[in-house]
Amino acid sequence: MTETRPNLLLVEDDEILGASLEDRLTLERFAVTWVRSAREAARAIRRARPDLVVCDIRLPDGDGDDVMRDQFRAGGMVPIVFMTAFGSIDQAVRLVREGAWNYITKPFEVEALIETLEAAAKRVRDAAPPPDAASALGVSPQMQDLARTLSRVANTDLPVLLLGQTGTGKEVAARYLHGAGERAGRPFVAVNCGALQPELAESIIFGHEKGAFTGAAASHVGVAEEAGTGTLFLDEVGELPLSLQVKLLRLLETGEFRRLGGKQNLAFRGRVVCATNRDLAAMVADGSFREDLWFRINVVSCTLAPLSERPLDVERHLKRRLEEAAARFGRPDMALGPDALPRARLHGWPGNVRELINRVDRAVALSEGPEIHAADLFPDQQRQGAEVSLIGAEVPLSEAREAAERAHIKRALERADGVASETAKRLGISRTTLWEKMTRYGLAGRSDPDGP
Repeated sequence: MTETRPNLLLVEDDEILGASLEDRLTLERFAVTWVRSAREAARAIRRARPDLVVCDIRLPDGDGDDVMRDQFRAGGMVPIVFMTAFGSIDQAVRLVREGAWNYITKPFEVEALIETLEAAAKRVRDAAPPPDAASALGVSPQMQDLARTLSRVANTDLPVLLLGQTGTGKEVAARYLHGAGERAGRPFVAVNCGALQPELAESIIFGHEKGAFTGAAASHVGVAEEAGTGTLFLDEVGELPLSLQVKLLRLLETGEFRRLGGKQNLAFRGRVVCATNRDLAAMVADGSFREDLWFRINVVSCTLAPLSERPLDVERHLKRRLEEAAARFGRPDMALGPDALPRARLHGWPGNVRELINRVDRAVALSEGPEIHAADLFPDQQRQGAEVSLIGAEVPLSEAREAAERAHIKRALERADGVASETAKRLGISRTTLWEKMTRYGLAGRSDPDGP
């Protein structure tokens, strides 16, 4: 987002009001995309990636809940201002509690709306990270290495495959790649292949012609066509059915695709970036993923380390998210308590950055004091072990060392799904030593078929 022209999505089905707002907001130096329905808003969110959303709470095919869910799911949490009639104020208040920026009651003075939007735009500018690699992806050595790799290939057409656990930031990395090269000003279109309904997947990706199937009353532009000369990001590509894998392979090999029911090939001049948390090599071996497609998308492969292996990024994400959540909930003076960061560094973060965001948001929303403590971040884990309270406390070195060792083994077990042989391999110790330590620390795991 630039300081002078933030991208604004206007969702309003009233032609007169919508046209009037579009003209005025454009004069106020917003880059306005005006749509008239919840369905159009869902497409615009993915295509235009708005910085701000202004939305009528009642729409012909949905309401504010639909638009806000689409935005938060596909485009992240950005300020949303709802326009509502008097009868929908209760719903507007609920949406604000659930993450919207504000609401304004019809009829309203346009100046009041502009004032609200300028405040929201300032918040986005203040929260936006500086455009350097460390801030965009992380400050840990692993993420800085990733940034350097992505920067080197940003101006090529090579497909990029991003690997890593759910929530590690694969879409963030894809957006960094898109913004680091000449495609920065072109469309970035993302689709979660795992969320596609099988009967609609081909149409969503490649589009369809009118009459291609029952209910196809009009032609539809797919995400491949929307991407143009920009970036097509296929998240969870391992979930694509084999029939669509064939069509994706054709697009990559020939630079062409065809709408469902179409007779004419269309050119694809964008870049394909894929991501998955699955083991594609194993899927190739069992026949659920095409080997030729695997070779095609695996030209440049980058693995994102889990958050538990990036302690510097834990601190960065925790502090940044606290600032954002505190501002959103109207508590700008909140701070981290002395026990919060040490406890966060010990946590295994199985949900990675997404889990961190959820925990911080919940802590800020429910905390009654000016500080966020370990108990606020981890209310579900207060009985899990002594290491929760030992870090930073005045205890013998042996006890602190044991607490750190227990936490380290616990994280390794979580990453290996509790399998002893894999955990021992990761830790560089024998299975017998591992079982002895697990027994000592009261940790659960799974035996291998041939025993410990």
